[in-house]
Amino acid sequence: MSLINYRIISLTLCAFLLSACNSMNLNVEQQQNSSQAAGNGTSQENTLPTSIYHPQKSSKISAELSTAYELAKSLYQQANYEQAIEKLDKDVLVTPSPIQFEAYLLAALAASKLEDSIKSFDYLKEAELLSVARHPDNQNKIKEIRASILEHFGNWRAVVSTRMDLSYNLPFNEGEENQGKLWRAIQNLTQNEIDEFYQQENALLHGWLTISETLRNQTLSIDQQLKTFEQWRLENPNHPAALWPPEDFQIMSSIKAMAPERIVLMLPMGGNLERASQAIIDGFFASFYNQKEGRPQVFIVNVNDYASIADALAVANEKQPDVIIGPLQKNNVAQISRLSLPYPVIALNQLDINRHSNQLYHFSLNAEDEIHELITFAKQNGATKAAILSTQDTWALKQSDEFRDAAIKENITITSNQAYSNTPKGRQDAIQKLLLIDESHARKKLVEQWSRTKVDSIARSREDLDYVYYVGKLNDAKQIRPLLDFYFADKIPMLASSTLNDSAPEKSTNPSDIERILFTEAPALTPNNKMLVGLDKNQNSNILRRLQALGADSYLLANKYQLFILLPSTKVSANTGIITIDDNGIFHKRPEIMTYRKGNLVYANIEQFFENEESTEK
Repeated sequence: MSLINYRIISLTLCAFLLSACNSMNLNVEQQQNSSQAAGNGTSQENTLPTSIYHPQKSSKISAELSTAYELAKSLYQQANYEQAIEKLDKDVLVTPSPIQFEAYLLAALAASKLEDSIKSFDYLKEAELLSVARHPDNQNKIKEIRASILEHFGNWRAVVSTRMDLSYNLPFNEGEENQGKLWRAIQNLTQNEIDEFYQQENALLHGWLTISETLRNQTLSIDQQLKTFEQWRLENPNHPAALWPPEDFQIMSSIKAMAPERIVLMLPMGGNLERASQAIIDGFFASFYNQKEGRPQVFIVNVNDYASIADALAVANEKQPDVIIGPLQKNNVAQISRLSLPYPVIALNQLDINRHSNQLYHFSLNAEDEIHELITFAKQNGATKAAILSTQDTWALKQSDEFRDAAIKENITITSNQAYSNTPKGRQDAIQKLLLIDESHARKKLVEQWSRTKVDSIARSREDLDYVYYVGKLNDAKQIRPLLDFYFADKIPMLASSTLNDSAPEKSTNPSDIERILFTEAPALTPNNKMLVGLDKNQNSNILRRLQALGADSYLLANKYQLFILLPSTKVSANTGIITIDDNGIFHKRPEIMTYRKGNLVYANIEQFFENEESTEK
């Protein structure tokens, strides 16, 4: 038996003994209370021992209290989270009782549903202060709720840490569900986060990371990944992942012909999109040749050679492919969505309104995924108030609208939305409006007119703003950051999508002008990445490099799209980010969070950007 097995058994036994000891202690307390209650002529079940953490008098458990809790629980189940919290605060949490602990946990979950991370963890801390929280079972309940809240806010690094803690404390026969959730959290980790976890001396965690790395290794075919996993199981027979193999491996092993034998690339190889298509093909074949075994046949159909996309599709269908990748143009994707598709199609674009169509899937580079990741990142620290600042370019105005729409769905308050002309006065006017400096100046002028006296004052930034979502290029942004600092908004970070990073900073750029600007980026473009081996990384255009990453990942999806269909919770680490799929057949990506620091591209750290907010769970 391995060292890991002894450790698991010993820890499980320890948790069992602790639970038994606590149960004995509680029984003693109950007997004492029962005797006292009998002497006083009261019922034992209606009294609560005084908490050493909340030194309040014992109180009776009333039917009204129980009814109020059940009503709050029902409101929560009906998604009336605000009313549920109001009911708990007013009628349950104010009175010490045996259900107070459960009520705090319910309030914590309800607050997370309202996107209030700080309040959610505050309720959780209150639950931890109750004496009943010391019982091992209740400790596990707290950790489970904490993990669920962290999952809601997308703090996967903290989820992994919490669920690893649970894996040591749950009874052996109750750990399977937690192991499944732990695995899904690990699959959500970026490569940078995985590298950080490898620094910990934890054999159990390293086992999970190792099998995750097996799935992330794009040089291995599906058959090789399965063989590597089976070999790992033989070497680690007592690891939880060996005892309960993750669903990904179970499904992969159940489908004998998951890997495609014939793939068609259906792209425009001429005209305005020729360079884009070539970049996609370069990335596709980079991934193709990195796979040493089990390569499929690949055919390329140039849609420019045909009168319509329907004709190009007919030619692609003649190849009897396992999967078709393309088309690229949005109008062609729209036409494809109305046609009968005998073979699966992974379109490299999305429509404004995507409806699920049999055999049609969408995979593209879009700002919506990046906006979602930025909002999630900010929420982890309780940041829920944002302003939008964009240039007046058409693409920038469209992206600012996308952020506004996403913010509404995510319960983010938009305090200001400004589009500015790229001139010194245009930038200054926009910043003054965004920070309410213009209103401060107007009040000063009004006072001077009324008092007929010169007033000395310093206009300062508004204080109800967590961050600015910026839409523009880096050369635009480096002129905005100093303006924010000038108006005493130096603590307010700027968040942006990858469009900010279309080129490297100029050598003359002052590092302080681009610090505190946080943005998303495809993992393939991050420093020291191990992806896109064999491609020219000195490509001047970051847009084309992202298209190379898109092409590489399209090959990855061609190999594994069936896994996403059979297991919708599948997550795959790829060149463009952590890939998932939704109910409409759209592949979404979780990119890396990056920042410029002294002219260099580095991984971001949430503590740097929200210094004034109360920290929740890191």
